[in-house]
Amino acid sequence: MRLQPAFLSRQQVELVHRNALRVLAEVGVKVEHQELRRHLTSVGGRAEGGGDVVRFAAADAECHIAAAPKTPSADAPGRVGARVGVYQSRYLEPHDDRLVQFDEARLAKYAAMARELGYVERIGILGVPFDMPDIPPAYQPLAEKLYAWKHGLAPDGSIIFTALCEPMVELYECHAAATGREFEDVFKAVGYMLSPLRLARSECEQFMFYQQRGLPMYLGHLPSQGGSAPVTFAGALVVALAEEIFLFLVQRAFREEAPFGVGGTPGTIDMRKGLACYGRPEMQRFNVALADLARFYGCSCAGHTGLTDARLPSVEAGAQKAMGALITALACGHGSVAAGLLGMDEICSPVQLVLDGDLVGSLQVILAESNVDNEACAFEDILSAGCGGNFLGTDMTVERFREELWEPRTWTRGSTSGWELSGRQTDADRAREWVAAFEKRFVPEQRIGRDEEKDLRAIIRRAVSRSLV
Repeated sequence: MRLQPAFLSRQQVELVHRNALRVLAEVGVKVEHQELRRHLTSVGGRAEGGGDVVRFAAADAECHIAAAPKTPSADAPGRVGARVGVYQSRYLEPHDDRLVQFDEARLAKYAAMARELGYVERIGILGVPFDMPDIPPAYQPLAEKLYAWKHGLAPDGSIIFTALCEPMVELYECHAAATGREFEDVFKAVGYMLSPLRLARSECEQFMFYQQRGLPMYLGHLPSQGGSAPVTFAGALVVALAEEIFLFLVQRAFREEAPFGVGGTPGTIDMRKGLACYGRPEMQRFNVALADLARFYGCSCAGHTGLTDARLPSVEAGAQKAMGALITALACGHGSVAAGLLGMDEICSPVQLVLDGDLVGSLQVILAESNVDNEACAFEDILSAGCGGNFLGTDMTVERFREELWEPRTWTRGSTSGWELSGRQTDADRAREWVAAFEKRFVPEQRIGRDEEKDLRAIIRRAVSRSLV
Protein backbone atom coordinates (compact mmCIF):
# COMPACT_ATOMS: atom_id res chain seq x y z
CA MET A 1 0.00 0.00 0.00
CA ARG A 2 1.60 3.28 -1.14
CA LEU A 3 0.33 6.83 -1.61
CA GLN A 4 0.55 7.39 -5.34
CA PRO A 5 -1.49 10.58 -5.92
CA ALA A 6 0.87 13.54 -5.66
CA PHE A 7 0.65 15.80 -2.63
CA LEU A 8 2.39 18.53 -4.61
CA SER A 9 1.66 19.09 -8.28
CA ARG A 10 4.47 18.90 -10.82
CA GLN A 11 4.33 22.68 -11.10
CA GLN A 12 4.69 23.10 -7.33
CA VAL A 13 7.60 20.65 -7.19
CA GLU A 14 9.42 22.52 -9.94
CA LEU A 15 8.79 25.83 -8.16
CA VAL A 16 10.33 24.50 -4.92
CA HIS A 17 13.25 23.10 -6.90
CA ARG A 18 13.92 26.39 -8.70
CA ASN A 19 13.71 28.41 -5.50
CA ALA A 20 16.09 26.05 -3.68
CA LEU A 21 18.61 26.48 -6.50
CA ARG A 22 18.08 30.23 -6.35
CA VAL A 23 18.87 30.18 -2.62
CA LEU A 24 22.17 28.40 -3.33
CA ALA A 25 22.98 30.79 -6.17
CA GLU A 26 21.98 34.11 -4.59
CA VAL A 27 22.10 33.60 -0.81
CA GLY A 28 24.64 30.80 -0.60
CA VAL A 29 25.87 28.89 2.44
CA LYS A 30 28.32 30.15 5.04
CA VAL A 31 31.20 27.66 5.18
CA GLU A 32 33.54 28.52 8.04
CA HIS A 33 36.63 26.71 6.77
CA GLN A 34 39.00 27.88 4.04
CA GLU A 35 40.18 24.46 2.88
CA LEU A 36 36.65 23.12 2.63
CA ARG A 37 35.65 26.19 0.62
CA ARG A 38 38.55 25.45 -1.73
CA HIS A 39 37.34 21.87 -2.21
CA LEU A 40 33.85 23.11 -3.03
CA THR A 41 35.20 24.89 -6.11
CA SER A 42 35.41 21.42 -7.73
CA VAL A 43 31.61 21.26 -7.72
CA GLY A 44 31.06 24.87 -8.80
CA GLY A 45 31.25 26.62 -5.43
CA ARG A 46 32.35 30.25 -5.49
CA ALA A 47 33.35 32.34 -2.47
CA GLU A 48 33.51 35.83 -3.89
CA GLY A 49 35.94 38.40 -2.50
CA GLY A 50 37.61 35.90 -0.21
CA GLY A 51 34.51 35.68 1.98
CA ASP A 52 33.15 32.58 3.66
CA VAL A 53 29.80 32.45 1.85
CA VAL A 54 29.84 29.87 -0.95
CA ARG A 55 27.38 30.12 -3.82
CA PHE A 56 26.55 27.63 -6.56
CA ALA A 57 25.19 28.43 -10.00
CA ALA A 58 21.90 26.67 -10.62
CA ALA A 59 23.24 24.99 -13.75
CA ASP A 60 26.20 23.51 -11.81
CA ALA A 61 23.99 22.17 -9.02
CA GLU A 62 21.54 20.64 -11.51
CA CYS A 63 24.41 19.05 -13.43
CA HIS A 64 25.75 17.33 -10.31
CA ILE A 65 22.29 16.18 -9.25
CA ALA A 66 21.68 14.70 -12.71
CA ALA A 67 25.03 12.89 -12.76
CA ALA A 68 24.84 11.48 -9.22
CA PRO A 69 23.98 7.84 -8.53
CA LYS A 70 20.39 7.50 -7.37
CA THR A 71 18.23 4.75 -5.98
CA PRO A 72 14.64 5.34 -7.10
CA SER A 73 11.97 4.75 -4.49
CA ALA A 74 10.42 1.34 -5.03
CA ASP A 75 6.70 0.94 -5.61
CA ALA A 76 6.66 -1.90 -3.11
CA PRO A 77 4.28 -1.64 -0.18
CA GLY A 78 5.36 0.70 2.59
CA ARG A 79 6.56 -0.73 5.84
CA VAL A 80 6.96 0.45 9.42
CA GLY A 81 9.86 -0.40 11.70
CA ALA A 82 11.03 0.71 15.13
CA ARG A 83 14.20 2.10 16.58
CA VAL A 84 15.14 2.84 20.17
CA GLY A 85 17.25 5.86 21.00
CA VAL A 86 18.76 7.17 24.21
CA TYR A 87 19.84 10.81 24.14
CA GLN A 88 20.36 13.36 26.91
CA SER A 89 17.22 11.79 28.26
CA ARG A 90 15.69 11.17 31.64
CA TYR A 91 14.10 7.91 32.67
CA LEU A 92 10.37 7.60 33.36
CA GLU A 93 9.97 5.12 36.21
CA PRO A 94 7.38 2.58 35.02
CA HIS A 95 5.66 2.09 38.38
CA ASP A 96 4.93 5.66 39.45
CA ASP A 97 5.81 7.90 36.46
CA ARG A 98 8.59 9.69 38.33
CA LEU A 99 11.15 11.39 36.10
CA VAL A 100 14.60 10.39 37.32
CA GLN A 101 18.13 10.61 36.00
CA PHE A 102 19.52 7.72 34.02
CA ASP A 103 22.37 5.73 35.47
CA GLU A 104 24.38 2.91 33.98
CA ALA A 105 22.16 0.24 35.53
CA ARG A 106 19.02 1.79 34.01
CA LEU A 107 20.73 2.07 30.62
CA ALA A 108 21.69 -1.61 30.66
CA LYS A 109 18.16 -2.64 31.69
CA TYR A 110 16.47 -0.40 29.10
CA ALA A 111 18.61 -1.77 26.26
CA ALA A 112 17.99 -5.37 27.35
CA MET A 113 14.25 -4.70 27.54
CA ALA A 114 14.24 -3.36 23.98
CA ARG A 115 16.04 -6.47 22.76
CA GLU A 116 13.65 -8.85 24.54
CA LEU A 117 10.55 -7.17 23.11
CA GLY A 118 11.75 -8.35 19.71
CA TYR A 119 10.27 -5.74 17.39
CA VAL A 120 13.09 -3.17 17.55
CA GLU A 121 15.40 -2.87 14.54
CA ARG A 122 18.11 -0.74 16.17
CA ILE A 123 19.06 0.46 19.66
CA GLY A 124 21.24 3.56 19.59
CA ILE A 125 22.71 6.11 21.98
CA LEU A 126 23.81 9.69 21.32
CA GLY A 127 25.91 11.06 24.17
CA VAL A 128 25.66 9.66 27.70
CA PRO A 129 22.60 10.51 29.83
CA PHE A 130 24.29 10.24 33.23
CA ASP A 131 27.23 11.67 35.16
CA MET A 132 30.43 9.66 34.86
CA PRO A 133 32.65 9.86 37.94
CA ASP A 134 35.86 9.06 36.03
CA ILE A 135 35.18 10.86 32.71
CA PRO A 136 34.70 14.65 32.48
CA PRO A 137 31.49 15.77 30.69
CA ALA A 138 33.43 17.28 27.75
CA TYR A 139 34.66 13.78 26.84
CA GLN A 140 31.13 12.41 26.60
CA PRO A 141 31.45 11.58 22.85
CA LEU A 142 34.22 9.12 23.73
CA ALA A 143 32.26 7.66 26.63
CA GLU A 144 29.26 7.24 24.29
CA LYS A 145 31.16 4.54 22.40
CA LEU A 146 32.30 2.78 25.57
CA TYR A 147 28.85 2.54 27.15
CA ALA A 148 27.19 1.71 23.84
CA TRP A 149 29.36 -1.31 23.18
CA LYS A 150 29.37 -2.37 26.82
CA HIS A 151 25.57 -2.59 26.94
CA GLY A 152 24.75 -3.61 23.37
CA LEU A 153 23.70 -0.30 21.85
CA ALA A 154 24.94 1.31 18.64
CA PRO A 155 26.83 4.59 19.10
CA ASP A 156 25.24 7.33 17.02
CA GLY A 157 28.55 9.03 16.33
CA SER A 158 28.55 12.33 18.22
CA ILE A 159 31.80 14.34 18.09
CA ILE A 160 31.20 17.86 19.50
CA PHE A 161 34.89 18.80 19.90
CA THR A 162 37.31 18.46 16.97
CA ALA A 163 40.12 17.49 19.34
CA LEU A 164 38.25 14.25 20.08
CA CYS A 165 38.39 13.05 16.47
CA GLU A 166 41.73 11.27 16.85
CA PRO A 167 41.01 9.35 20.09
CA MET A 168 37.64 8.47 18.60
CA VAL A 169 39.42 6.70 15.74
CA GLU A 170 41.49 4.84 18.35
CA LEU A 171 38.31 3.68 20.08
CA TYR A 172 36.83 2.35 16.85
CA GLU A 173 40.11 0.60 15.98
CA CYS A 174 40.15 -1.03 19.41
CA HIS A 175 36.55 -2.22 19.13
CA ALA A 176 37.03 -3.53 15.59
CA ALA A 177 40.08 -5.52 16.66
CA ALA A 178 38.37 -6.89 19.78
CA THR A 179 35.30 -8.05 17.87
CA GLY A 180 37.03 -9.25 14.69
CA ARG A 181 35.14 -6.78 12.53
CA GLU A 182 36.34 -4.43 9.82
CA PHE A 183 37.04 -0.88 11.00
CA GLU A 184 34.78 0.54 8.26
CA ASP A 185 31.89 -1.56 9.54
CA VAL A 186 31.98 -0.08 13.05
CA PHE A 187 33.09 3.52 12.40
CA LYS A 188 30.49 6.28 12.52
CA ALA A 189 30.83 10.05 12.79
CA VAL A 190 27.92 12.48 12.61
CA GLY A 191 27.54 16.25 12.60
CA TYR A 192 24.79 18.74 11.82
CA MET A 193 24.90 22.06 10.02
CA LEU A 194 23.25 25.04 11.64
CA SER A 195 20.10 26.13 9.86
CA PRO A 196 19.67 28.30 8.02
CA LEU A 197 22.51 27.84 5.56
CA ARG A 198 25.58 27.71 7.78
CA LEU A 199 28.20 24.99 8.16
CA ALA A 200 30.03 25.98 11.33
CA ARG A 201 33.78 25.79 11.85
CA SER A 202 33.65 22.82 14.23
CA GLU A 203 31.67 20.63 11.81
CA CYS A 204 33.92 21.75 8.94
CA GLU A 205 37.06 20.82 10.89
CA GLN A 206 35.68 17.44 11.86
CA PHE A 207 34.51 16.68 8.35
CA MET A 208 37.94 17.59 6.94
CA PHE A 209 39.75 15.54 9.60
CA TYR A 210 37.94 12.39 8.53
CA GLN A 211 38.05 13.12 4.80
CA GLN A 212 41.83 13.45 4.97
CA ARG A 213 41.92 9.94 6.42
CA GLY A 214 39.49 8.51 3.88
CA LEU A 215 36.71 8.12 6.45
CA PRO A 216 33.08 9.14 5.90
CA MET A 217 31.28 11.63 8.11
CA TYR A 218 27.55 12.11 7.85
CA LEU A 219 26.34 15.70 7.78
CA GLY A 220 22.68 16.41 8.48
CA HIS A 221 20.53 19.46 9.11
CA LEU A 222 17.64 20.41 11.39
CA PRO A 223 15.58 23.29 9.96
CA SER A 224 12.44 24.30 11.84
CA GLN A 225 9.34 25.90 10.34
CA GLY A 226 8.98 29.35 11.84
CA GLY A 227 12.38 29.12 13.58
CA SER A 228 15.42 28.51 11.40
CA ALA A 229 13.28 28.35 8.24
CA PRO A 230 10.36 30.48 7.00
CA VAL A 231 7.02 29.93 8.68
CA THR A 232 5.31 29.08 5.40
CA PHE A 233 5.28 25.42 4.47
CA ALA A 234 6.69 26.17 1.02
CA GLY A 235 9.42 28.46 2.38
CA ALA A 236 10.55 25.91 4.95
CA LEU A 237 10.59 23.24 2.23
CA VAL A 238 12.76 25.47 0.03
CA VAL A 239 15.33 25.99 2.82
CA ALA A 240 15.32 22.26 3.66
CA LEU A 241 15.87 21.31 0.01
CA ALA A 242 18.59 23.93 -0.48
CA GLU A 243 20.46 22.58 2.54
CA GLU A 244 19.97 19.01 1.34
CA ILE A 245 21.45 19.85 -2.08
CA PHE A 246 24.33 21.73 -0.44
CA LEU A 247 25.21 18.79 1.82
CA PHE A 248 25.16 16.51 -1.23
CA LEU A 249 27.57 18.88 -3.01
CA VAL A 250 29.89 18.80 0.02
CA GLN A 251 30.04 15.01 -0.18
CA ARG A 252 30.42 15.07 -3.97
CA ALA A 253 33.39 17.43 -3.70
CA PHE A 254 35.27 14.49 -2.13
CA ARG A 255 33.55 11.49 -3.70
CA GLU A 256 32.31 11.58 -7.26
CA GLU A 257 30.19 8.52 -6.53
CA ALA A 258 28.32 10.26 -3.68
CA PRO A 259 24.62 9.41 -4.14
CA PHE A 260 21.81 11.94 -4.23
CA GLY A 261 18.64 11.47 -2.24
CA VAL A 262 16.19 13.67 -0.37
CA GLY A 263 15.23 13.57 3.26
CA GLY A 264 15.98 15.80 6.16
CA THR A 265 14.36 16.62 9.41
CA PRO A 266 12.29 19.80 9.20
CA GLY A 267 10.29 20.31 12.37
CA THR A 268 8.04 23.08 13.61
CA ILE A 269 8.10 25.75 16.30
CA ASP A 270 5.25 26.29 18.75
CA MET A 271 4.77 30.04 18.52
CA ARG A 272 3.24 30.28 21.99
CA LYS A 273 6.13 28.49 23.71
CA GLY A 274 9.02 28.97 21.28
CA LEU A 275 9.83 25.26 21.48
CA ALA A 276 10.58 22.75 18.74
CA CYS A 277 7.79 20.20 18.12
CA TYR A 278 8.18 16.81 16.46
CA GLY A 279 4.71 15.38 16.93
CA ARG A 280 2.77 17.97 14.96
CA PRO A 281 1.06 17.19 11.63
CA GLU A 282 3.17 19.75 9.75
CA MET A 283 6.16 17.44 9.99
CA GLN A 284 4.30 14.70 8.14
CA ARG A 285 3.40 17.15 5.37
CA PHE A 286 7.12 17.70 4.82
CA ASN A 287 7.68 13.95 4.52
CA VAL A 288 4.95 13.59 1.90
CA ALA A 289 6.29 16.59 -0.02
CA LEU A 290 9.79 15.10 0.07
CA ALA A 291 8.38 11.94 -1.50
CA ASP A 292 7.06 14.06 -4.41
CA LEU A 293 10.49 15.67 -4.77
CA ALA A 294 12.10 12.23 -4.78
CA ARG A 295 9.88 11.16 -7.67
CA PHE A 296 10.85 14.36 -9.50
CA TYR A 297 14.57 13.63 -9.10
CA GLY A 298 14.24 9.85 -9.48
CA CYS A 299 15.96 9.26 -6.15
CA SER A 300 15.34 7.75 -2.73
CA CYS A 301 13.47 9.50 0.05
CA ALA A 302 13.78 9.24 3.82
CA GLY A 303 11.30 10.81 6.22
CA HIS A 304 12.04 11.64 9.85
CA THR A 305 9.08 10.62 11.97
CA GLY A 306 7.70 8.49 14.77
CA LEU A 307 8.28 10.96 17.62
CA THR A 308 5.87 12.56 20.05
CA ASP A 309 5.80 15.71 22.16
CA ALA A 310 3.77 13.98 24.91
CA ARG A 311 5.54 13.57 28.27
CA LEU A 312 3.58 10.50 29.44
CA PRO A 313 2.16 7.43 27.71
CA SER A 314 -1.17 8.70 26.41
CA VAL A 315 -3.52 9.02 23.46
CA GLU A 316 -1.40 11.99 22.34
CA ALA A 317 1.74 9.87 22.28
CA GLY A 318 0.17 7.01 20.34
CA ALA A 319 -1.65 9.25 17.88
CA GLN A 320 1.43 11.32 17.04
CA LYS A 321 3.67 8.30 16.58
CA ALA A 322 1.11 6.39 14.51
CA MET A 323 0.19 9.40 12.36
CA GLY A 324 3.82 10.04 11.50
CA ALA A 325 4.91 6.47 10.91
CA LEU A 326 1.90 5.53 8.78
CA ILE A 327 1.79 8.57 6.51
CA THR A 328 5.57 8.43 6.01
CA ALA A 329 5.47 4.73 5.18
CA LEU A 330 2.72 5.30 2.65
CA ALA A 331 4.55 8.22 1.03
CA CYS A 332 8.23 7.31 1.32
CA GLY A 333 8.10 3.51 1.57
CA HIS A 334 9.35 3.33 5.14
CA GLY A 335 8.12 4.86 8.36
CA SER A 336 9.68 4.47 11.77
CA VAL A 337 8.52 4.67 15.36
CA ALA A 338 10.95 6.06 17.93
CA ALA A 339 10.03 3.38 20.44
CA GLY A 340 10.00 4.34 24.09
CA LEU A 341 10.72 8.01 23.49
CA LEU A 342 8.54 10.79 24.88
CA GLY A 343 8.95 14.55 24.99
CA MET A 344 10.59 14.41 21.54
CA ASP A 345 13.80 12.75 22.80
CA GLU A 346 13.97 13.98 26.40
CA ILE A 347 12.29 11.02 28.13
CA CYS A 348 12.81 7.26 27.84
CA SER A 349 9.81 5.28 29.08
CA PRO A 350 9.81 1.47 29.53
CA VAL A 351 5.99 1.54 29.51
CA GLN A 352 5.91 3.44 26.22
CA LEU A 353 8.49 0.99 24.87
CA VAL A 354 6.06 -1.87 25.44
CA LEU A 355 3.08 0.09 24.09
CA ASP A 356 5.00 1.02 20.95
CA GLY A 357 5.43 -2.68 20.21
CA ASP A 358 1.71 -3.04 19.66
CA LEU A 359 1.63 0.22 17.72
CA VAL A 360 4.32 -1.01 15.34
CA GLY A 361 2.71 -4.42 15.04
CA SER A 362 -0.68 -2.97 14.15
CA LEU A 363 0.80 -0.68 11.49
CA GLN A 364 2.72 -3.58 9.99
CA VAL A 365 -0.56 -5.49 9.66
CA ILE A 366 -2.23 -2.53 7.95
CA LEU A 367 0.60 -2.21 5.44
CA ALA A 368 1.16 -5.92 4.80
CA GLU A 369 0.60 -7.28 1.32
CA SER A 370 -2.65 -9.19 0.98
CA ASN A 371 -2.50 -12.89 0.24
CA VAL A 372 -5.28 -13.49 -2.28
CA ASP A 373 -4.88 -16.85 -4.00
CA ASN A 374 -7.30 -19.67 -4.64
CA GLU A 375 -6.58 -21.45 -1.36
CA ALA A 376 -6.92 -18.24 0.67
CA CYS A 377 -10.30 -17.57 -0.93
CA ALA A 378 -11.42 -20.58 1.14
CA PHE A 379 -14.30 -21.72 -1.05
CA GLU A 380 -14.22 -25.27 0.35
CA ASP A 381 -14.52 -23.91 3.90
CA ILE A 382 -17.42 -21.70 2.86
CA LEU A 383 -19.09 -24.64 1.12
CA SER A 384 -18.63 -26.88 4.18
CA ALA A 385 -20.03 -24.29 6.62
CA GLY A 386 -22.99 -23.58 4.38
CA CYS A 387 -25.70 -21.12 5.27
CA GLY A 388 -25.71 -20.19 8.95
CA GLY A 389 -22.54 -22.12 9.87
CA ASN A 390 -19.31 -20.79 11.38
CA PHE A 391 -15.59 -21.18 10.86
CA LEU A 392 -14.27 -21.40 14.43
CA GLY A 393 -13.43 -25.09 14.29
CA THR A 394 -12.37 -25.61 10.69
CA ASP A 395 -8.97 -27.05 9.83
CA MET A 396 -8.05 -23.85 8.00
CA THR A 397 -8.80 -21.71 11.07
CA VAL A 398 -6.72 -23.98 13.31
CA GLU A 399 -3.83 -24.04 10.84
CA ARG A 400 -3.78 -20.42 9.78
CA PHE A 401 -5.25 -18.15 12.47
CA ARG A 402 -1.82 -17.31 13.88
CA GLU A 403 -0.58 -15.99 10.56
CA GLU A 404 -3.85 -14.32 9.59
CA LEU A 405 -4.78 -12.66 12.90
CA TRP A 406 -2.43 -10.39 14.80
CA GLU A 407 -1.86 -11.02 18.52
CA PRO A 408 -1.37 -7.81 20.55
CA ARG A 409 0.53 -7.74 23.82
CA THR A 410 -1.31 -4.88 25.61
CA TRP A 411 -4.46 -4.04 23.68
CA THR A 412 -7.84 -4.89 25.20
CA ARG A 413 -9.18 -8.40 24.59
CA GLY A 414 -12.38 -9.91 25.88
CA SER A 415 -15.72 -8.65 27.12
CA THR A 416 -16.56 -5.66 29.29
CA SER A 417 -17.52 -7.96 32.16
CA GLY A 418 -14.15 -9.69 31.92
CA TRP A 419 -12.42 -6.32 31.87
CA GLU A 420 -14.25 -5.31 35.06
CA LEU A 421 -13.30 -8.57 36.78
CA SER A 422 -9.64 -8.10 35.85
CA GLY A 423 -9.47 -4.71 37.60
CA ARG A 424 -10.35 -2.42 34.66
CA GLN A 425 -6.86 -2.58 33.26
CA THR A 426 -5.74 -0.24 30.51
CA ASP A 427 -3.05 -0.92 27.93
CA ALA A 428 -0.59 1.04 30.09
CA ASP A 429 -1.46 -1.17 33.10
CA ARG A 430 -0.68 -4.30 31.09
CA ALA A 431 2.56 -2.71 29.84
CA ARG A 432 3.58 -1.99 33.45
CA GLU A 433 2.91 -5.63 34.34
CA TRP A 434 5.19 -6.76 31.53
CA VAL A 435 7.94 -4.36 32.63
CA ALA A 436 7.63 -5.53 36.26
CA ALA A 437 7.95 -9.16 35.18
CA PHE A 438 10.98 -8.31 33.04
CA GLU A 439 12.67 -6.46 35.89
CA LYS A 440 12.32 -9.51 38.16
CA ARG A 441 14.08 -11.80 35.70
CA PHE A 442 16.61 -9.28 34.35
CA VAL A 443 20.24 -10.19 34.92
CA PRO A 444 22.81 -7.54 33.89
CA GLU A 445 25.15 -8.70 31.14
CA GLN A 446 28.29 -6.99 29.88
CA ARG A 447 28.43 -7.33 26.11
CA ILE A 448 32.14 -6.66 25.62
CA GLY A 449 35.09 -8.38 27.22
CA ARG A 450 36.82 -7.03 30.32
CA ASP A 451 40.06 -6.58 28.36
CA GLU A 452 38.31 -4.51 25.72
CA GLU A 453 36.67 -2.30 28.33
CA LYS A 454 40.07 -1.81 29.97
CA ASP A 455 41.61 -0.79 26.63
CA LEU A 456 38.76 1.58 25.78
CA ARG A 457 39.00 3.28 29.16
CA ALA A 458 42.78 3.64 28.74
CA ILE A 459 42.25 5.48 25.44
CA ILE A 460 39.78 7.83 27.11
CA ARG A 461 42.13 8.41 30.07
CA ARG A 462 44.96 9.34 27.72
CA ALA A 463 42.70 11.83 25.92
CA VAL A 464 41.69 13.38 29.23
CA SER A 465 45.29 13.55 30.47
CA ARG A 466 46.31 15.43 27.32
CA SER A 467 43.60 18.01 28.10
CA LEU A 468 42.28 17.83 24.57
CA VAL A 469 39.19 19.94 25.35
